[in-house]
Amino acid sequence: MAAKPSLARFTARIEGEHFTMVRDDCSTLPGRGLYVCFKRACFERARARGAFARGARVPAGHLAVDVGLADGLEGEE
Repeated sequence: MAAKPSLARFTARIEGEHFTMVRDDCSTLPGRGLYVCFKRACFERARARGAFARGARVPAGHLAVDVGLADGLEGEE
């Protein structure tokens, strides 16, 4: 848990019957905000555990999470 300004925000965008996760740096896109710290490892762990789909309240297998969204996040220190 951390303050929102210290977290990266993502949201799920609907495309037909499926959803695509997009990064929302300006916090202006509609939808449930999905927050993760700025470390690449945190993003990868959330993706692997299916946390983004649960947070977006999207059925499993209906949310596409592009690993390229982690670009720009910090690597392990």
